[in-house]
Amino acid sequence: MKRPPTLAADPDPKPTRRGAFRLGLCAAVLLAGCDDAPADSMPDPLPLTAGPAADDIPDAPPNPDGLQLAPGFAPLAFDLANTGWLVTAVDGVPTADLQDDLATVHFGRSYLRWAGCDQMEALYIPLTGSFALGRQERKTSDCAQSEVDDALASVLADTPLIGRNREGKVMLAGRTHAVTLSRIDSGPRDPAAPPLDAAPFEIMTGDANGARPILSLHDGRFAVWMDCPAAITGSLRLMDGRLRTGNVQVKDCETYRAAARDELAAFFRASPAIARGHDGELMMSDGETVIGARQCNANPAQCRRTAAAIDVPKDGAEDGAEEETEDAPADRADASQAFIPSR
Repeated sequence: MKRPPTLAADPDPKPTRRGAFRLGLCAAVLLAGCDDAPADSMPDPLPLTAGPAADDIPDAPPNPDGLQLAPGFAPLAFDLANTGWLVTAVDGVPTADLQDDLATVHFGRSYLRWAGCDQMEALYIPLTGSFALGRQERKTSDCAQSEVDDALASVLADTPLIGRNREGKVMLAGRTHAVTLSRIDSGPRDPAAPPLDAAPFEIMTGDANGARPILSLHDGRFAVWMDCPAAITGSLRLMDGRLRTGNVQVKDCETYRAAARDELAAFFRASPAIARGHDGELMMSDGETVIGARQCNANPAQCRRTAAAIDVPKDGAEDGAEEETEDAPADRADASQAFIPSR
């Protein structure tokens, strides 16, 4: 039997604000893209706040997603990055009554790892009042069946409602199960991710004609190719796990999906949080919408096919733009042109 991890002292009580829980996954989190490339992921850390000091915590009201916290737990905004937790109960039943193995959950900056009878991991990213997982990867397969593992996997995949009680315990409430967590030491560090400017990213949208948008980031700028070169552009800084954007512009070009292009531009104007995987996976979120992407160096042929489907002028220059000469300085080159794979 595994030895129980050391429980950390409960944080000092502190009031938390209650807010309506609203969650929408308006973009597909299709992190299995770029053909057969593998999967993983990463977001930004926020300090862990303590539970409310009031002895009498009102019950959480119902929310549109049908998620409900147990009495005594108040809704909590996501603040779990770089923390570790012991699963103490499933649906109010102590885990010791369900299995001998301990079950733990560890939130890194970008990776979420949970271990009970088996071990799993996935990229995750914060949402308003919750978090979303990327593609789950099983690290061990030692158990034929585990009630605790099954409930935990179900809750984590449900973009659960997060709550805390006055003892500092956290509850994650999904649609069919709820787990109670007690604080322990944080887990291992996330693996290093490739640089964002190492190669462009294919945004994993389910487009019928295969012309997925391509995102490039370089020299403090970003550009999205979507039906035409540099359809969306703007300035960019990576700060505290967010893509801090500015001066986001939308290019007027022929497209059958103008509304989708405008929605994507609004998404980048919100300076989305990001999670980064060791194999080039990227998750982005503005708090409600989640968008997945994969760096093209994992499968450059797929990204070349996507770029080829975009209507690019034969001379490689944008309409009305002055063509660069061969000896033009690299810092003058348009980032959207420089990082699109050659076709």
